[in-house]
Amino acid sequence: MERAYDGHVVEGRAIEADAYAAFLSGAIAEASGSGREALLWYERAARLDAHGPEIWTRVGAVRCGLQPGDAQADAAFARALAIDPGYAGAWAAKARCASARNDPRATVDAARRAAELDPAADGANALLSYASRAGQTVQDAGTRDALIALTATAQDRIAAWDALASWASSHGDVALWARALETLARIAPARRDAVAVAAEELAGAGEVGAARAVAAAASEAGDAPMTEDRSPLAARLAVDEAIGGGSADAVRLRATRARVTLEEAGARALLAGQRDLARAILAEVTRADPDATGARLVLAACDGRDVVGAAWEARHRGARMSGAGFVAFGAAVVHAVSPEESRAALAAVTHGPVLAGDDRVVRRAVELASRGTIEMSALPPDGLVEIAALRGTSSGEGLSLPDRRVLDARHQYLAAALADPQAPATKELGRRLGSIASTDPVVGSALALVEIASGGPIAPGAPRELLMRDPGDPLLAATALRLANKTGDADVATRARATLTALGGEPHGADDDKKRGVAF
Repeated sequence: MERAYDGHVVEGRAIEADAYAAFLSGAIAEASGSGREALLWYERAARLDAHGPEIWTRVGAVRCGLQPGDAQADAAFARALAIDPGYAGAWAAKARCASARNDPRATVDAARRAAELDPAADGANALLSYASRAGQTVQDAGTRDALIALTATAQDRIAAWDALASWASSHGDVALWARALETLARIAPARRDAVAVAAEELAGAGEVGAARAVAAAASEAGDAPMTEDRSPLAARLAVDEAIGGGSADAVRLRATRARVTLEEAGARALLAGQRDLARAILAEVTRADPDATGARLVLAACDGRDVVGAAWEARHRGARMSGAGFVAFGAAVVHAVSPEESRAALAAVTHGPVLAGDDRVVRRAVELASRGTIEMSALPPDGLVEIAALRGTSSGEGLSLPDRRVLDARHQYLAAALADPQAPATKELGRRLGSIASTDPVVGSALALVEIASGGPIAPGAPRELLMRDPGDPLLAATALRLANKTGDADVATRARATLTALGGEPHGADDDKKRGVAF
């Protein structure tokens, strides 16, 4: 049969219909961003047709995409090349995998072989050019412009921009990676789901601005709205990008494209501190539907009306809110009435889940949970890690750290800083995320906990610097208090305690870690 590679047809042997059906199902799943499903289909195809180099190439590529260090990816590439050493597609996939592993030499070797076998292969040629520049400073504007120009003039634009995204990601150039992803979403709408997944990865690594821009591009790709259940965090990041612009009309349009309810969009605007914008979004909803009780509750929070009365009314009407709406409403209730009344009012509200990785909502939910205003069961795994950090312990009191595999990179680091701060894997995470330690409260706190655990000297100004990033942030306050106790900074300790007392008390073990058995 004929097969296509980088835009032209190559002769190849025929494969059985069942194997091809499995291969096609894998390709469809891979294009939609469902890597694990794609792998299952490709491995089925390999069982049905063990002599297909294309099949083994896709097995290796998907395995590398899911986990770049997977040794079985190398075995799959070896199987493909043992069957057909001249198959350029296998060499190109091997080059992309080496690029994802940040291995310039292996990238060059494999990409050069692919380019020699198929000089018209834009993807391989682009990777070869990018890898040869790996020694140049990634942040250099001239280098970035040269790479973009090379990509923009490639015959196969999709292959070239895909290669640029892979190269930029592996080299930590967030701006270039985001640019490539936004372009891919525009020129290849079928890649939207994969771009949305990348946006979520950027957010998990603390690159929130880039994540929102990429998610917005994904939401606007093609003619149809996003499939919200595939990339729910990306959908909300896209709405947050519109909220940043301050236009109610733009937020409504983006929420429709991302399939996020206007009640949640209004709640997100309120959590972002844009009360007037939230009111403008929600007022239209309540005018159109007087029974939209979730929107009415968030609007009550915006206007400072009788939020407790609104909650009890909602209970009798059978209201259900989004997780973001529940947290936004809770943040208003907790400042309006006593702790007992706020707990009772919020217990009356039925709500959807708080989405893991959704910092805008999760961090406020952690504040409510730390007060005892909402149940711990309302928190996703990353929120539970932050609660553990506030308490100063990785286990006990009915709380244990979740499996790190369900956490984003930032919360993996925080969990590791609590459970095993001196482990090599913890230090590697710290190196990966070091560039955002001064701006991201989760990473900054994790780094401080690792420093405390090391037993080394702590800079005298470290507690104050950490606290002053955001004096009202409970995680920063709890960590600054521990640093202050180590350095003897009484002023910072007093200020940090004031923040934590407002949230129901300072973390367990803050004053006497050794006495209370906290592992620091």
